[in-house]
Amino acid sequence: MGKFKFIVAAIVIVGLASLIAWQHASNESLRRDNDALKQTLADLKQLPEAPATATTEDALTDEQRAELLKLRAEVTGLREQTNQIGALADANQKLQTSLKEARASRANAGSGGGSDAKKKKPEDALPQDIHPKDSWAFRGYATPEATIESTCWGMLNGDKATILAAFSPDMLPEMEKQLEGKDLKEELGKVNMAEFRILDRRQLSDDEMMLTIYTSRQDDNGNTTGNSENTVFQRIGGQWKVTKKPPPQD
Repeated sequence: MGKFKFIVAAIVIVGLASLIAWQHASNESLRRDNDALKQTLADLKQLPEAPATATTEDALTDEQRAELLKLRAEVTGLREQTNQIGALADANQKLQTSLKEARASRANAGSGGGSDAKKKKPEDALPQDIHPKDSWAFRGYATPEATIESTCWGMLNGDKATILAAFSPDMLPEMEKQLEGKDLKEELGKVNMAEFRILDRRQLSDDEMMLTIYTSRQDDNGNTTGNSENTVFQRIGGQWKVTKKPPPQD
C-alpha cells in the first residue's frame, strides 16, 4: 500500500513559543498595573488622615463627608486589587516554572540518543487520540488529525477523490498512479487496519506539523500487531496535506 501504511503521523506539543510570549506580555502588564497601584496608594498616604472621632466627622460638611467615604472605599478597593495582582503574579511564576521544566524535559528527550524508553507507547495515547475503525468518518482537512481520518474513511468507502485530496501537489501524481485500477476496499482489507492512535505532535513551523501515529492491524487469528510512523503535514490553502518531506531527525 506504500504511503497508506503510514499516512497517519504526529504533531508535537503546540504553541510553547507563543504561550511563553503571552506569559511575558502578561508579566509586563501586571508590573505596570502594580506600579500604578503603588503610586496611587502613595498619593493617598499624603492626604490628611480621616478624623478618628465622630465629633470631628460631624464638623465636616456633607460634601467633605462624601469625599472622605469615597476615598476610604477607593483605598479598600486598591488594597484588594493589589492582593489579587500578587496572587496572579505567583500563579504566573509557577506557570513559567512549569513551562521551563516541560521544555527542559522535551530537550532531554530529544538529546537522549533516540532511546525507545523516552518514546511514547500506544498505551500512552489519550482517549481522544484513539480512533478505532468503527468511528471513522469524513472529517475534512482542517487539521492533520482530520486529514488522517478522512483518508482512512475514503479507503474504507472506496472514495478515491477523498483520498487524493489528502495529499500535497508534489505527491498527487505518485498517489494517482498507485490508486489507478485498484479496489480501495480490497486494498484496505489487505492491510486490515483496526485503528490508529496519535502518540505525539510536533510543530515544525506555522504551516508544517509532524504527527507520530501508531496503526494496529489484526490477522486472521485475531492477533494484533502495529507500528509507529512519523509523517509531515503541510497547510495549503487552509487544508492540511500529507507531504513528501522527511521527518526531522532529533
